[in-house]
Amino acid sequence: MNKIIFRDPNITIFQSALFQTNTTVITTEDVILVVDPCWLPDEVLHIRHYVDSIRQGRSVFLIFTHSDYDHIIGYKAFEADKVFVSKAMAENPKKEEILEQILDFDEKYYIRRPYPIEYPNGDFTVFRDGVQYRQGQTKMTFYLTPGHTADSMMIVIWQLGVCLAGDYLSNVEFPFIYHSSIDYVNTLEKLPVIHDRNWFTRMIPGHGDPALTINDWLRRRTESLAYIFALRESIATGIPFDESSLWARYHFPRLQQKYHLDNVALMTREFEAGLWEWDPEFSLQDINNVHPVEQQTTASKEEETENV
Repeated sequence: MNKIIFRDPNITIFQSALFQTNTTVITTEDVILVVDPCWLPDEVLHIRHYVDSIRQGRSVFLIFTHSDYDHIIGYKAFEADKVFVSKAMAENPKKEEILEQILDFDEKYYIRRPYPIEYPNGDFTVFRDGVQYRQGQTKMTFYLTPGHTADSMMIVIWQLGVCLAGDYLSNVEFPFIYHSSIDYVNTLEKLPVIHDRNWFTRMIPGHGDPALTINDWLRRRTESLAYIFALRESIATGIPFDESSLWARYHFPRLQQKYHLDNVALMTREFEAGLWEWDPEFSLQDINNVHPVEQQTTASKEEETENV
């Protein structure tokens, strides 16, 4: 059974027993948002029953931050009024492969689900940064954040000061880079800009604990950038990567070793293809100076977004 790891009057975070995977339920006067409903059938049904118990006639929106199978596995357990996905997720050419991953997982563990397994069919497709959707007084702003996957996106709920980050800035996982380290770095560099345009304080990752202060998620951002640049230095110079420091920070090496080695292989291919170069003058101070968080006025924020 999943557990509730955070709750306030508007936000409830359910965390699965598997991989500390989070499903976030956000409640406003206008709508109930369910972000990445996951994992085991009893966990998903627990979330659905909770949503049903607090619905009180409000619309239910499902939001998917990306198409990894663990994040879409609970899709058809809900009768959603609207489903939000990125354009890249809607057009993902590997939909059948992702469904096969779900079926393989369920068969491996003799799992039967009381709802169909389907790939999410989006009603609202996010095609560029800054697109907004309003339901009454509830305003959501969407940003495309490729890197982990090609179809990742983040969502900011304005009046709650919270950002739903998908599989970024976890405190239990270093960057798992399935798509592109270049795009991953660009996403991390874009985060303070997203913050300056929306002024959120809290960030909820797809795995692990929420970051409840600006300093917390900025520290996680620095750690993610430091990991990527240390790995780039190792690949470009041949200096051995310090895995002991990695496993001192992240505590599941028997599983996560594979993801680290996958990162090494992907970034080595990128380096050999000339997609990035290592700058020997680069330092940790340079990481901390990339797009520092700055305050903007509400008027300047509004100029950067589009009402839909």
